Amino acid sequence: MFGIFRFVLAVNVVIYHLLGVPSIGPYAVYSFFVLSGFLMTMIMQETYGYSLKGTKSYAINRFLRLYPVYWALLAIAIGIIWVVGKDFSLAFHPTMQTPNSFSSWMANLFMVYPNFEPVLYPVRLAPATWALTIELAFYLAIGLGISKSKQLTTIWFLLSLSWVLWTNFSMSQWGIGYGDIIVASLPFSLGALVYHYKPIVNDIINKVGIVPILAMFTINILIVVVSHYVWSEKFWFFNAIGTWFNLVLSGLMTILLLEHGRKYLAKRTDRFLGDLSYPVYIFHWSGASLASWIISSNDNKIWVFCLGLSLTILVSILVNKVVNDNIEKLRNIIRSKIQK
Repeated sequence: MFGIFRFVLAVNVVIYHLLGVPSIGPYAVYSFFVLSGFLMTMIMQETYGYSLKGTKSYAINRFLRLYPVYWALLAIAIGIIWVVGKDFSLAFHPTMQTPNSFSSWMANLFMVYPNFEPVLYPVRLAPATWALTIELAFYLAIGLGISKSKQLTTIWFLLSLSWVLWTNFSMSQWGIGYGDIIVASLPFSLGALVYHYKPIVNDIINKVGIVPILAMFTINILIVVVSHYVWSEKFWFFNAIGTWFNLVLSGLMTILLLEHGRKYLAKRTDRFLGDLSYPVYIFHWSGASLASWIISSNDNKIWVFCLGLSLTILVSILVNKVVNDNIEKLRNIIRSKIQK
């Protein structure tokens, strides 16, 4: 029952981008990475397996989950750039421009931006898709078996943690960093580790309690946000510490939702919101640019956010209905064949 959690994280990214609320976007992205590390490891272990047939089915289903919806949204995003004009689009976000080379088109069509820090790639029709480059890299690694066993996963996690700690020490900084493929290995490996240690993590949740963990997850974010406005000179400290707490709490949240979520959330609602999270994350910059063009102002952030999010959700629902619902039938067939 991860749907509502994914939707909340996607909306947090929208709030971060469109309203400028500090930190909640990066925190949400790393929570996504922890969840992805957990889920990809779980489906490889429990659904597909590591045979050639299983790995192939996993790869096909990942492709079908990501690309048909993305390509539909990309076509709409290109249409929006044409409507608002390239100058307006570039002014709204500096990467929202039509690619002018074959390599740039390929990077945008497949969300594989050839940069060690894909967030720095200069031409992205859907700006937030830099994170999908990182997701795809670790989907591949997990599919090839980097989290196949508890021992391998532990080594992966310790190497990732050591790298982040070393970069902290060598650069005299706290925190984790953002937009870097190697640094992103830490949250993915943590999610995979949580899968292999589910009983231990669930014992911790039962001892601490569901409500306290949910409260800590929320309060941690609120402390960082508030510190930016009331104690700006110490914001870096709260943000760095909060980043680490966010990782740990995200790991706890995965098991909390897996083991206890169905008690509180209707499965149909959870599925609906979960399906919305991906197109909302992909499309929100395009929806907001159209909203800004309609309002004829970049200054009124609240109105741009409200109209932009509304347009984004509307487009997301339509694309899910036309594209994702039909693709999901094919994905279910592939899953059922591998489980026979």
